[in-house]
Amino acid sequence: MFVLFCLCVVKMGAQELTLEERLTQIEQGLRRQTEKQKFMPQIHGILRGKYEYEPDLNTSRFEVRNARLSVDGNMLLKSSYKLEVDLCDESAIKMKDAWVRLNPISTFRITLGQQRMPFSIDAHRNPSAQFFANRSFIAKQVGDMRDVGAAVGYDIISMENRKILSVDAGIYNGSNLDNQKTAWFTSPAYSARIQYFPVRGLALIPSVQHQLIASRNASYTSIDFGAYYELSGFHLEAEYLHKFYAKDAFDDCNAIDAMAIYKIPVKKGYLGGVSFLLRYDYMDNHSDGTKGFAEGTTRLLQSDAQRHRLTAGLTFHVANKVFSTDIRLNYENYWYPNGGAPKESEQDKLVAELMIRF
Repeated sequence: MFVLFCLCVVKMGAQELTLEERLTQIEQGLRRQTEKQKFMPQIHGILRGKYEYEPDLNTSRFEVRNARLSVDGNMLLKSSYKLEVDLCDESAIKMKDAWVRLNPISTFRITLGQQRMPFSIDAHRNPSAQFFANRSFIAKQVGDMRDVGAAVGYDIISMENRKILSVDAGIYNGSNLDNQKTAWFTSPAYSARIQYFPVRGLALIPSVQHQLIASRNASYTSIDFGAYYELSGFHLEAEYLHKFYAKDAFDDCNAIDAMAIYKIPVKKGYLGGVSFLLRYDYMDNHSDGTKGFAEGTTRLLQSDAQRHRLTAGLTFHVANKVFSTDIRLNYENYWYPNGGAPKESEQDKLVAELMIRF
């Protein structure tokens, strides 16, 4: 075909392009197409549906926990963006991420917009990266926070192209996602996280977060230290968080999260692997500020009772080149040392979940 093409070009004579000019034109067209593809938006999604059974109450429920769609991509002038919305976050539509980012150099970034505050290990995970059907107490109640603000980050890369150190820090409005127009502040919220990778597979991650709560009439500061190690199919992780409230608005809250995961590759039919999971987590009495203050006092009302939980589970990973699919079976055992009244959804339960991400 190429020879015929060359002969046709030569026979066209002087009025047509020469073979060299034609090849140059083709190369330029391919280059433009490649450049265009680099700026095409990328669409991703995650859908999590699950069934839960609580034996003590002999009750069951079905739930769509997440139905997220996100669009991200690159733009000119070394910039990028991300938009993410959850169409069913506890039965509500919620905007998750809406930010733009500048990368003056490959290892330095500036991010402006709504984003997850850089804090913790497990609380910083997207649902698509979670190991268990339900989040840890640190990830759900104690450390999870998004806000609108500006953050900077910097990575130190080794000569072998391995990340050694990553630092992210930002200032934020102070927990007012629902009405950003009135989110004026005199003292901003802030968050910072360091990820240190001394050797391949090991990460040490300290972080700090300060946030306003209770309609910005109270605040807390949390410090967190976590670490994980990955080797030969094992993922071992532990995290400790200490949360204290300004002006003694609530008692200090401690939280612990420790997990062990072992993944076995399997190449049989549609099955790509099986993971065995075990997690222990704990939290003290806790207030997130949403219930406000006790009448006539400056003490915050309690949101969550002190409790322990042990979770054991299996995850079956379906082999698929287009969609990543996990089938999870978890059993959660709760106990309340001080006899606190457990919430309906925070008791012993069996969880079966199907998660698809693309």
